[in-house]
Amino acid sequence: MKTYKCSLFLLLLILPFSAVQSQVSLNAGTGFSSGFSSEEPGVFIGFHLGGEVPRNNDITFYGRFSHYLARNENTSVSTYAEAIDITTSPYTILVDYTSSTNYTSIEGGTRYYLGNGFDNGFSIYGGSNMALLFYGVKRNYDDFDESLYSLPTGEDSKGTILSLSLGLQGGAKYTIPAIGTIYFDVTGSYSILAQANNQTAANSSFYSPLLFGFNLGFRKDFY
Repeated sequence: MKTYKCSLFLLLLILPFSAVQSQVSLNAGTGFSSGFSSEEPGVFIGFHLGGEVPRNNDITFYGRFSHYLARNENTSVSTYAEAIDITTSPYTILVDYTSSTNYTSIEGGTRYYLGNGFDNGFSIYGGSNMALLFYGVKRNYDDFDESLYSLPTGEDSKGTILSLSLGLQGGAKYTIPAIGTIYFDVTGSYSILAQANNQTAANSSFYSPLLFGFNLGFRKDFY
């Protein structure tokens, strides 16, 4: 499913420009992301796939699909499980769980290149972007006898946070003729709208409206 989403994203990115542009660039790489105001310290590690279409040698449009692997919270929480049979003793037991969060972002924006431009040598670049972020939150329960006990009805084991953010991005790249381009960039974004679909998602300690990210990757140009 993740491979399908990545392929669909890249296809949708390229199609609007393919009829009028003779050059399209695809890129892939790794990176990390951290929330400045999240309750849990540390970073998310992930990967990205993207595309870039030059308007000219100094201005491009870019899109990027990024996925960051799940992180577990440091603190466990308890909930009650109730007996399926009322004759079971004890009727309720405590079950500990630790929540984990991963997230996926789909972003796009405009880049302005200074130096040798998009196609040649060393350049720096920067611009603005917009992103949709999808946080997946999951409760990882400790083992208990599920043949005797069940979790409370209406207690969600999974949840989702949908966020819309605006930000700035900038970086540097070096193009090696006939081989490709090595690049790194940083992003800073702030969520202007966020909505959790249940209490499990709303209680995630990893969500932060203010995000910082660093990416490193390789770009290949197709003419």
